[in-house]
Amino acid sequence: MHRKMKRTGGSGGLDLDSLMDILSCLVGVMLFLVIYTVLELGSVAYQAVVPLTRATPTDARRVVVLCEAGTVRVLDTDAALRQLLSGFEIVRTFDEVPVFVEGNQRTPADAFFQYSLEYQERMSIDLLGTLDLRVEERSGALGDSIHQLDAGSAYTDFLGRVSPRDAWLTFAVDSASVDVFRRARDMAVSLGFATGWDQVRVDFPLTYSLSGDAEDWLSQRTTLSKPQR
Repeated sequence: MHRKMKRTGGSGGLDLDSLMDILSCLVGVMLFLVIYTVLELGSVAYQAVVPLTRATPTDARRVVVLCEAGTVRVLDTDAALRQLLSGFEIVRTFDEVPVFVEGNQRTPADAFFQYSLEYQERMSIDLLGTLDLRVEERSGALGDSIHQLDAGSAYTDFLGRVSPRDAWLTFAVDSASVDVFRRARDMAVSLGFATGWDQVRVDFPLTYSLSGDAEDWLSQRTTLSKPQR
C-alpha cells in the first residue's frame, strides 16, 4: 500500500543560511579591498612643482609691477630716467638745476605711464636731490589681464627684454588682483627673476625724489620687502 511521506516540520520555505554566508564573505572581501586601497593611497608620495625665487642679484635695479583691478602693469623707470637726465652731466651748481628742468621738454612714455622731471627747492647733498620724477597714468592704457599674459602682452614683452641679472621684480598687489599676481610672479620666477611683493596701493600722479636711491618712493624696508610666498 502506498503511503504518503510525512513532513518533518517547517513551512517548506527556502533555506537562506548558505546565501547569507556567501553575502557575508563578499562584504568582507569588499571591505578589505576598500581599506587596502585607502592605505595604499595614503602612502603614495605626491610631488608638486613649487617655483622658488632666486636671491636678489647684486646691483640689480628694482622694477615695480602693479597688480591692480585684476591687471598687470610694469612700472620700469629706467629708460625714462636715462632719457630725462641726458645732458644733466653738464649741470655743475644748484642754480643750474631749474634751468635744466625748464629747458627739458621731454616727456617719455611707455605702454602705461608718462614721465617728467620737476624741480624742488630743498636742502640736498647732491644735485639730483632737487629733482623729482613725476609718473602719470596714460589715459585708456589698460593693463594685461590674467587671460592676456601669455599672448604677447606688454608684461611678457618686458620679461623677454630684461635680464634677470639686471633687474628684480617687486609686485604691488591690491585685493582684487591676487590671482593675476600669482600667475605673473610664476612666469617671472620660471625665467629666473628674483621677486618680492606686498599688498599696497599706488596713487597717481606719483612723484619721488631722485636723491640717493631712485627707488625710495616704495621703500624696500617697509612695503615691498617680503619674500615670495
